[in-house]
Amino acid sequence: MRQRTLWLSMAALLLPTTLCPLSTMAADTSTSPDVSVRASDDMTRAQDEAAPERLDGATFGALLGADIAAQRGDTGLAARTYLQQSRRHSDIALARRATQMARLSNDPQLVVAAANRWAALDRESATPRRILAAAAAGQGEWATAMALLLEVDASGQDADLESFLEEAITSGASPEELQAPLESYLKRHPDQPHALITRALLQSLQGNNDAADQDLERAQTLDASLPALWLARSQIALDHEDAAKALEYARRGHELSSDDNRFILAMAQANLAMNDVDAAEKQFDRLMQDMPDNLQLRLALARLYLRNDHPEAAQRLLKPALEDDGAATSGELYMLAGLASEQLDDLDQALALYARVPAGEDFMAARVRGVQLLSEKKRIDDALKWLQTQERDYPDQYASLMQLSLTLLDQNNQRSRADQLLDSTIKAHAPDNDSLLYLRAIRAIEHQDLKAMERDMRTLLDRDPDNVDALNAFGYTLTEQTDRHEEALRLLERAHRLAPDSAPVVDSLGWVHFHLGEFDQAITLLKQAYAMMPDEEVAAHLSEALWASGDSEQARRIIAGAMARFRTHPTINDLLSRYPLLTPLSPPPQATTSSTVTSQETTP
Repeated sequence: MRQRTLWLSMAALLLPTTLCPLSTMAADTSTSPDVSVRASDDMTRAQDEAAPERLDGATFGALLGADIAAQRGDTGLAARTYLQQSRRHSDIALARRATQMARLSNDPQLVVAAANRWAALDRESATPRRILAAAAAGQGEWATAMALLLEVDASGQDADLESFLEEAITSGASPEELQAPLESYLKRHPDQPHALITRALLQSLQGNNDAADQDLERAQTLDASLPALWLARSQIALDHEDAAKALEYARRGHELSSDDNRFILAMAQANLAMNDVDAAEKQFDRLMQDMPDNLQLRLALARLYLRNDHPEAAQRLLKPALEDDGAATSGELYMLAGLASEQLDDLDQALALYARVPAGEDFMAARVRGVQLLSEKKRIDDALKWLQTQERDYPDQYASLMQLSLTLLDQNNQRSRADQLLDSTIKAHAPDNDSLLYLRAIRAIEHQDLKAMERDMRTLLDRDPDNVDALNAFGYTLTEQTDRHEEALRLLERAHRLAPDSAPVVDSLGWVHFHLGEFDQAITLLKQAYAMMPDEEVAAHLSEALWASGDSEQARRIIAGAMARFRTHPTINDLLSRYPLLTPLSPPPQATTSSTVTSQETTP
């Protein structure tokens, strides 16, 4: 399984987009200055396609209003009007137009409602099911997305299941949640080769190699000309550490689909697994010649070299990007170059590269790695000096870097030195030290020093009464660790007024209402927080509130769902230790079911 996950992450770079994310559905309007004219033309076509005898004067008037709304840019109103009329007349053309306008509106719920209506009226069309699958995938409901694409497969149209699987696994879906709808589907349709190939890939991911081989043999008997079959065979052979077979299958697939760069990648991976670096580099060079400006592909290939302990090859691959000013903003580029230097035992070069990672997603990971390298060699003071240099170069990241310095000292049994460092830094930066004061207050919470926490929190709120983070942290701490719930409520109500869409604030406010015995308000807020931020701690809060209100069945459902959804759930474990009767009566489900995205019609 060493190769598999990395293969998936790279293969996605070579795949066409399987699903259209809802966030990009309106992109096709950005290039045209005549959106309102086109909307008018499309409406006319939708009217013409609908059966004239069923569209009365009121309907035509409503559609004319929808057209005017679209011209004014209110595509949401237009979509709702078309959707309403499609329900009145059970008309496919109107439902299709409602979906088109909903996509332009960028309203995911409206898109789902319209596409559900279209799918309910037109059982043969794959398009609405693809749109619903995209919506489900966007919500992380991978099992629902899979089920919708399987409906497309059952209709005889290409659902591109294998590509969807790549996308889903790369995005964090678990094999188990995808397999449930697939198993059910294959019981009804045992001779669908793409579904068999997809299940084989899932079986391989779970280590069920014999079952995977059986599915592939069956799919090959049904249709040996499918490129997806040979790609899957190559992938799974590589998982089995049979690089020669992987190369053979990749070559056969390349003969069937010479334009598919995934087979070039598969051949290169097989060469690399056989320790034939020269052959692998030749294949990678072919890929890079086809896509010389594809930085993400270059990074993915470098990851593969590093995974297979070929840091020199990774350095050669990354060198052009490191010399390209246009790639200078890529944190991952410097991260991978740093890892290559590590593998070549060039610590100074690795640290220099990690120091170049710009502010962004990889910023702290680079600094953590640099500190780890120095800490492993017991060079604690050198690590602190290295971080201090970073603090000067990245003043906006000062608090995060200081936190890393404190953690380094704490982990090396130098807590008092950490406290002194923070105290002296706060004094040196007064009065512009709010972020450091907040850091010290949170640190005081961790050390159960409520007096110190309250001192710094009050200082922060005296300076800025609208500091939402301070209001929330202070209020939540008072809720959890004291009986000063009324005071906590005032703090959290203020935070909520300032940031009503903040899931942590909504959760905290619901939690203090629970501690005040106001269960209805608590449950309403905690449900809202869980919908906004599906976190296991919020799930535990909601479950406990439901239990206290007498709704033990729903509490168990929330717990079962959370236990299936989250690999670790310490807060829920603590809750069950206190309330054993909350333990779900049946095993947690392996997949979640969408409450909003189905192939049946729903209400917007």
